[in-house]
Amino acid sequence: MKRIHIVIAFAVIMAVTIVGVVFFYSQPAKPARPLPKDLVGIVLPEARPLEPFHLTDIDEKPFDLERLKGKWSLLFFGYTHCPDICPTTLTTLRLMARQLQQTPEYYENTQFIFISVDPKRDTLPHLKEYVGYFHPDFLAVTGKKAAIDKLSRQVGAVYMFDGDTSSDDYIVNHSASIALLNPQGEWIGRFNPPHKASSMAEDFRRLRDYYQQ
Repeated sequence: MKRIHIVIAFAVIMAVTIVGVVFFYSQPAKPARPLPKDLVGIVLPEARPLEPFHLTDIDEKPFDLERLKGKWSLLFFGYTHCPDICPTTLTTLRLMARQLQQTPEYYENTQFIFISVDPKRDTLPHLKEYVGYFHPDFLAVTGKKAAIDKLSRQVGAVYMFDGDTSSDDYIVNHSASIALLNPQGEWIGRFNPPHKASSMAEDFRRLRDYYQQ
């Protein structure tokens, strides 16, 4: 298949996914209390529990649903060979993390998680070095495609390989949204591009205050 056909197919998948997510998550009633105004992110009408999944983190420890509980989590799906979206987004998350560190009560139980959709090239040692460049507290995980898909589909993240994956010369088209999960391990919203660290940090604080009332 020619690259243009792959790009078109990916665009169609993205469009169908977005329409499906919007339709599905627009069905429940809105929260009883009004949400903070002018949020840069999209908040779901109600929190969505995740089904169990099993991945591995950069310290070779299991990463599953329990690891998403007890902390606020920001999940970003990508791959280390990404030429633009991933380094740009991780740089923004680094800036966001630094801003949250100025108010420790919002940072101490927050985790930033990079999920590689390219386990063939993104070995755990390579992933550890890669995310460590952006921030020492950032976590990275990966696993088998079926396990990655099980999590990505639950938070509206999509990706598609472009090129011959039997070699190392291929790219991965992927969405650039950042999923936001609450300490119960539930998906509550996402930050869509373009990302701005200061706005995301401010809205993250506002959302935490809102849900903890």
